[in-house]
Amino acid sequence: MQSQDNEIGLFFGGTNYIGDVGPTIYINPFSKDNINNDKENMSTGVIGLIYRKNLSNRFAIRLGFNYAQIQSSDFWKGTENYRAERGKYFSNNLHEFHVGLDFNFLEFETSSNDFEFTPYIHAGLAFFRYDALHYPVGTNKAQVYGKDNDLALPITVGLKIKLINSFVIGLEISAKHSFTENLDGSYPDFKDSSIYSQRPFGSNLSQDWYVYTGITLTYLFGNYECDCTR
Repeated sequence: MQSQDNEIGLFFGGTNYIGDVGPTIYINPFSKDNINNDKENMSTGVIGLIYRKNLSNRFAIRLGFNYAQIQSSDFWKGTENYRAERGKYFSNNLHEFHVGLDFNFLEFETSSNDFEFTPYIHAGLAFFRYDALHYPVGTNKAQVYGKDNDLALPITVGLKIKLINSFVIGLEISAKHSFTENLDGSYPDFKDSSIYSQRPFGSNLSQDWYVYTGITLTYLFGNYECDCTR
C-alpha cells in the first residue's frame, strides 16, 4: 500500500512582530492593544494556502502563500520605558510565498485509517512583499511610501493529527527571520528620505522578525497502489 501523497488546505491564525517598535514578546498572537493609545484599532492575523507533497512517512515538501497583517506600538504593555516615551506605532501588510521541507519526528502514515499524530519541524525560504514605511517629520505613526520585496527564513514547530480518513489538522508556530529592518518604518530607504522622514532609529545589528501562530487544516488526496498476494 502506498500513502496518499498530496495535501492541500488552509492555514489561519494570529501574528506578532519583533523589532524596533513596541514590546519584544516572541510569541504573542492574540493579545493586542489599540495601536494608537486607544485612538485607533486595526485587526491583525494571517490566512494562507498550503500544499504538501509527502515523500515518505517522515519527509514532505511544503509550499504555500500567506496574507498577513502585522502591527506594533510603543504604547503596548510590556514595552520598554524609553520606547513608550518615544511613542511610535505602525501596521503593515505582507504577501508571502514560501517553500521548504517538513520533518516528522514520528512516522505519519497518511493511508492509514487509524489515529495518527506527530510533532514536526519545518525550515525553508520565504519571499514576501510588504508596505515600505517611514515616519514623516513631526509624526509618530508610520506612513506608506511604496512597496518593497525581501526574503525571510521560516523556522516552524508544530503538531499534526489525523482524526478521520483524508483530513489532517495541525497547530504550529512559525518564526520568520526577515532580511529587512524596515517592516516597522525605522530604516526607510527612498529618494529625499532625509528631507521628509525622521532619522532612522533602533538597532541596525539585527533584522525584523514576524511570527505566525495558528491552525492548519488539509485534505489528503492521491492514488493508492496495493501489491497484494492472494
